Amino acid sequence: MGRTRKIDGPVPGTSPVRVAITLVFTVGLVLAEFALLVGVYTRDEPVQRQRLVQASLEQRINDASALGPDVLAQVERDLQRLSDEGLSVRDLAGLRTAVDAQNLDVMSAQARTLGIRLADRQRSLDRQAKLLYGTLLVIVSIGWFAWFRRLVQRHRTLQQAVTEQEALTASEQRLLALVQNGTDVVMVFDLDTRTSFVSPSAQAVLGVTGEKLTGTRLSALLQPEDVNRLVHLLATLRAGEDAAVKFWMRHADGRLLVVEGMLTNLLSESVVGGFVLTFRDVTERHALAERLTHQAFHDSLTGLANRQLFADRLSHALVRRVDRPDRSLVVLFLDLDDFKQINDRLGHGTGDKVLELVGRRIRSIVRAGDTAARLGGDEFAILMESASLEQARELAERLVELVAEPIVIEGNRMPVTASVGLAEAVPGEISSEEALRNADVALYSAKERGKATVAAYDTHLHAEALDRLELRSDLQRGIFQNELVLHYQPTVELETGKIVGFEALVRWQHPIRGLLSPAAFVPMAEETGLVVQLNTWVLFQACRFAAVLQSDWRHPTMAVNISAQQLVRADFVEQVSRALAESGLAPDRLTLEITESVVLQDLEDVIPRLSQLRTRGVRVAVDDFGTGYSSLAYLTELPIDVLKVDKSFIDRVASDAQGASVTEAIIAMSHTMNLSTVAEGVEVAEQAAWLRQVRCPIGQGYYWSRPVDEEGVHELLARPTNELGGSADLVSYRTVAPF
Repeated sequence: MGRTRKIDGPVPGTSPVRVAITLVFTVGLVLAEFALLVGVYTRDEPVQRQRLVQASLEQRINDASALGPDVLAQVERDLQRLSDEGLSVRDLAGLRTAVDAQNLDVMSAQARTLGIRLADRQRSLDRQAKLLYGTLLVIVSIGWFAWFRRLVQRHRTLQQAVTEQEALTASEQRLLALVQNGTDVVMVFDLDTRTSFVSPSAQAVLGVTGEKLTGTRLSALLQPEDVNRLVHLLATLRAGEDAAVKFWMRHADGRLLVVEGMLTNLLSESVVGGFVLTFRDVTERHALAERLTHQAFHDSLTGLANRQLFADRLSHALVRRVDRPDRSLVVLFLDLDDFKQINDRLGHGTGDKVLELVGRRIRSIVRAGDTAARLGGDEFAILMESASLEQARELAERLVELVAEPIVIEGNRMPVTASVGLAEAVPGEISSEEALRNADVALYSAKERGKATVAAYDTHLHAEALDRLELRSDLQRGIFQNELVLHYQPTVELETGKIVGFEALVRWQHPIRGLLSPAAFVPMAEETGLVVQLNTWVLFQACRFAAVLQSDWRHPTMAVNISAQQLVRADFVEQVSRALAESGLAPDRLTLEITESVVLQDLEDVIPRLSQLRTRGVRVAVDDFGTGYSSLAYLTELPIDVLKVDKSFIDRVASDAQGASVTEAIIAMSHTMNLSTVAEGVEVAEQAAWLRQVRCPIGQGYYWSRPVDEEGVHELLARPTNELGGSADLVSYRTVAPF
């Protein structure tokens, strides 16, 4: 509450004594001025009378022809009158001397002289009167101006005092109206928390009228811990000071409210005489703040802790346990296997439901006090405090089993499995970042062993992880520094032995590790996204070399493998068209090889792109057929030209009757669908002969040639057709790598 000044007693300048004094002083001043004016006005009257007597005397002397006794008597009387009118003996000395000498002429001259002196004296008095009048006018004017100015100032002071009084009254009325009608509750209470005033807004906030609350104790509405804080504030808050407060206060219906406001010490104010508490209900805002805080540190989908909260708890746990090295920590990293396929095939909505269910399963199995978190995507983590590595492994194995239990969403059965990596964190020896990294390394190792597995971190895994990181960095550099090379394996017409095409196979000429096969770096490129840059380079280089080979009479085709990440890009069709345009290669000489799993990841986007490419003349082949989902329904929908039978089927055609039957059925199906069939991995003459028997048109494998460099391609094309196949020498001909 603000402090206001109230004007007590009469307005300054309005007391009866002051009014009487002012009136008497004003009347006295007016009378004094009037007397002064009268005195100045009548000051020359003696001189005027003297001049009248002098004029009469002068006239009498001038009229007399001789000085007789009568004339002298009259002159004496006139002299006496002049003396009576105030002329001194000195003024009359000359005239009296002439009278005594009875010289009429001298008397006349002295009378005129006296008249001149009296006239001068009257003029002097007139000038003095005018000067006095002017001086008096100036003094009176200044006095009245000063008096009037004082009156004006007093009037203004009075008017200001009245205005302040009116403003104070209006302010008090306004303040009272605000208190009476405001939404904030205003309470005035003493040191014992007994209230002396409670505003009517208490009804809306607390469910009790202000009248009922007046006289009760504020402490009865507060929680015990808030009562202690209030008592402390009342004891320490100085006069005039205020403090922001936040209390839990009970509503009339029993629920707890969160209120916040300002507590002010106005005990020294006579009009208040107590502590003033102004507060409002902020329960909803408090709940919203708690929800926002929860959302900031928890995953919105699963309700588990998020990465930030998990890292914070891990850091604090490592700090708390420094003095207890025997109480170790274990970090578990869990990642769902092939989760991307669920999102791609069934949509992200279904994927979110799977993640939500997995989150509930994780929460149901972790111990009280442990922290379960979703780090992002399909990655989860668990922090186990005061646990051994064996206890963590048992929990991880139970998690793998629990996650693998059937999940059915909207009639779709989800084959969900998870891999888990474990890393022990020793307080004082490892940081939270290192603990998370070690668990991630262990998870990577678990995934390399297969699906639904558990792996624990050790230094050997760390060395492997560092090696992978180094190799990843080298690969990124190698792509831009032209360390990649292409080798080419021919595809051969089985009946004639004629080379009809080549498949481009990438190799990496590492400056230290030597020539690396695709198995050493392509999986890493797929994980890191570098596969798009890598395969784009392969596409442009292969098209360039294929254009050079068109000078051969066989006009061989060029097959290029396409990755899933490359195929789903919106600019993929334009990229292929640009590679053809820059190289000058005819579209029908290019074959794009894709696997079944790549196509099935996103049929709705893949099929239109493949159709556009076929419309432009590019051929499309399904590679490694039979190792993926192998569904005729999918196969009939795909815009393809070539079916490449996987090497695992070709290996059994000469030794396994059942395997040969399956392979023959695949080749027959390919004929029925008007697809060109290519048998991959042909290594011996018996396999080639069997393939000719079942009318497989084209073969590819070591039986004819291993992958060779560009020079080797030219040498292969230069050899006679009938020299290809069946010779041990030819198997190793121009071999540049054992893969």
